[in-house]
Amino acid sequence: MYQVYDNVTGLAVNTPKSYGKSLKADQLSEGIAKFFPVGNELGVESSSGLPVSILRRMLLGIRDEVRDIRNVLGGLELRMVGVSMLIVYESDWDRAREGMEKLGKEEVENEEDDDEDEDEEEEETGTGPPFVVKLIDFAHTKMVPGEGQDEGVIKGINTIVELLEKRASMID
Repeated sequence: MYQVYDNVTGLAVNTPKSYGKSLKADQLSEGIAKFFPVGNELGVESSSGLPVSILRRMLLGIRDEVRDIRNVLGGLELRMVGVSMLIVYESDWDRAREGMEKLGKEEVENEEDDDEDEDEEEEETGTGPPFVVKLIDFAHTKMVPGEGQDEGVIKGINTIVELLEKRASMID
């Protein structure tokens, strides 16, 4: 099951787990579009969606996080059965905009401040990260020395990366 916040009603719009299980490979783009809908800033096209100006950056940021996970898993010799990827993103327009702006400033500051003292305190705005990507459900994960990376997991993660990139390019 997943939920997408409705900016008009202030309620979550629920989609049952059965929807995801019913999707065929050629319908995955439709599924990702439903999870990351586009809202129109001039009028509400989809009250559950983010404006294109925010959504595209959000999708690419999530894609980068998924790539980081893939890069780590690519160096591990393990098998993961039933592992899931949890993606949570801010869909309130104002909070998403603030979070993406803060994330952009932090990236620039990190590039500029590489040589400065890391103990300096930063001004805290109270705005959390605009998205979080995590792997969850490790109950059936085991180390398999000498057997290489889990090709199935890597294939699944590559599919997620491709879907995020395709979604980002479709909303331009």
